[in-house]
Amino acid sequence: MVTEQAQEQEVVEVQPRYFIDLNWYQEQGRSFAALATSRLCPVSRKKEKSKSDTALLRVIKQCCSKREGFVAPTMPLLEMVFRLLLANGNQPLGLDQIQEQLQKYLGDTSVKDISLPRLKRIIENDRYYGLKQAPETEEK
Repeated sequence: MVTEQAQEQEVVEVQPRYFIDLNWYQEQGRSFAALATSRLCPVSRKKEKSKSDTALLRVIKQCCSKREGFVAPTMPLLEMVFRLLLANGNQPLGLDQIQEQLQKYLGDTSVKDISLPRLKRIIENDRYYGLKQAPETEEK
């Protein structure tokens, strides 16, 4: 009986996790560095000489994302998701994690629909930021 309960608990729907696919930019003939550089804070913009993708991700995560206004409720929802992923060092985030972080920025008075089905739909329909579903990894 205990083993049946344990098996039932293991059958949990795996939510997709999303990241910024840097290879997508090359495939599209676009520059991730150009897009990411435009999200640098003024301090990092003056200091940042390296244009490598990993250096930009590191600077944004360690500096820019900590500044007020990096993610703002007035931004389009997809831009907010892009910046959340930048702030997370492009480590994949699940829909529930994205929703939770968005809620912190939007507060309770927001009229933006950040339901999980809507978030999934807008992320999966993205054609600008290179947001893609991360490959599933088995976690045991």
